[in-house]
Amino acid sequence: MTTTLRLVAFAIDCPDPRALAEFYGRLLGWEIDESETEDDWVELADPAGGAGLGFQRDPGYRPPTWPSREVPQMMHLDIRVSALAEGHEQAIAAGATPLPQPPDQQGASWRVYADPAGHPFCLCAPQG
Repeated sequence: MTTTLRLVAFAIDCPDPRALAEFYGRLLGWEIDESETEDDWVELADPAGGAGLGFQRDPGYRPPTWPSREVPQMMHLDIRVSALAEGHEQAIAAGATPLPQPPDQQGASWRVYADPAGHPFCLCAPQG
């Protein structure tokens, strides 16, 4: 018998799980799943039924120094938007900080931001 494996959450380390979950909730329009939440773990539920985002407390967390590699990013999220300009406004309103774009990607169909804990993430628009 083969066991079925299913991704249920993507965990992100941070100093304040609730604050970071609230940021991504504003950005994505997702709600915190209080039934899956504890002091050191807060989970956002994907309303479409996909894997959620989990935020776990790490007292020693150090934010990445992107684009520098001094403290490298361990992961990043790519978030699809229909238009970069509108996505930019929504990200800024949610509390994101624009990061320097890679020099070879000027005019690309994606933009790089940092969440309030310093994790880089990208807004990606459809190409063409």
